[in-house]
Amino acid sequence: MSDRLDVYLHDHNAGLLTIDGPLRSPEEWAFTYAPDYLARPDSVALSASLPLRETRFEGAVVRNWFCNLLPEGAVRTAISNRLRLPVWDDFGLLAAIGGECAGAVSLHGPGAATAAVLPPLDSLSDMTLSDMDDGAQEGGFALLGTPLRLSLAGAQDKIAIVLDASGALRLPAFDEPSSHILKPDSFRFRHLCDLEAFGLALAAAVGLSVASARLVVIGGDRRALLVERYDRAQAPTGGLMRLHQEDFCQALGYPPELKYQAQGGPSLVQCLELVRRLRLGPVALQGLLDWGVFNALIGNADAHAKNLALLCGRDRRWRLAPFYDLVPTMALPERLVERSPALRIGNAARIDAVTADDWREFAGEAGFAAQLVAARVEALSGQVLVQAGATRDRLISEGGDAAELGRVAALVEANARRMAQSAGN
Repeated sequence: MSDRLDVYLHDHNAGLLTIDGPLRSPEEWAFTYAPDYLARPDSVALSASLPLRETRFEGAVVRNWFCNLLPEGAVRTAISNRLRLPVWDDFGLLAAIGGECAGAVSLHGPGAATAAVLPPLDSLSDMTLSDMDDGAQEGGFALLGTPLRLSLAGAQDKIAIVLDASGALRLPAFDEPSSHILKPDSFRFRHLCDLEAFGLALAAAVGLSVASARLVVIGGDRRALLVERYDRAQAPTGGLMRLHQEDFCQALGYPPELKYQAQGGPSLVQCLELVRRLRLGPVALQGLLDWGVFNALIGNADAHAKNLALLCGRDRRWRLAPFYDLVPTMALPERLVERSPALRIGNAARIDAVTADDWREFAGEAGFAAQLVAARVEALSGQVLVQAGATRDRLISEGGDAAELGRVAALVEANARRMAQSAGN
């Protein structure tokens, strides 16, 4: 069995992805950069783990990078069922839905990159519950994109869309860059969109670089979070252009199933070492430290390596991407959601119980001065306490759920107060 996909980056044919063999195992994956692409003066590498070179890459490093483009969990299962593909067939899923991925990468079968344009829906209001299998399962919105080859990583239900000049939300046409990610409120975790909106807005208020987002209502009464894509920019000729990005699992060579440190995935120390190795500079290094501190302050136990990303410009320079998926998971039911940190901080067993001792141990492991880490914990704790109430009130005025936002703000304030007191001792 032999399968081939052309890999495009910035609309150029960057290389060929193949899988050879009957088992479709990681060892059978290979990627080769195209000679014409390597000869371009503006060519950029797919990944820090797949640098530009003439010889081909083989095995797990290839499979791991490309599989990180695919959805996970219930969303992946729903899409696989709709496409009648085995849920384990990574290559088959990439062939089916890899036409619009995160960043500037797209995957096409031979000749598929010149397929006819598909007409978009006029607006998201055209999407009915029957389009989403009666909306009864997580993954219903992701199913709307499967005919148009849309692939977004992660386990949360979402879809890539276009916010057009009239303010309407629609599916993109073939090969049209999407401008936003739409995340409907979860059926399992009600008010998840309020929690994420609060996390993102509070992070922006305390000075972190984050993806812009707002709460919206779609289909009459379905609440959702509309997130502006940070991997898009205005093109010089008008419209949008894609920016190349990769998450930290891709950059470090880990598969998506190992995104949690406890399962063998990357640590926050490894993420910091990557920033140093790529020479992103002290601003990026402190930004990543602040990300870790902020997630502890808001009680986000799901802050794993796939929730960090790098952006690469046409100048071939990597930089830390704006932060995203900042959800105070400590506000979700403990019987359903882990409290242990996705990325370990000292010896803290719970994300809402990180102490000054944990930060001192982390500082030693990460190569930071303990005084620097303590100062950032104290500073961000204070800013969170100043900004939490105002953030809550603004989101309520914009249509957020008052009771839920009041509850999460109180939890975050209490945790920040506790952490500040610990840092001051």
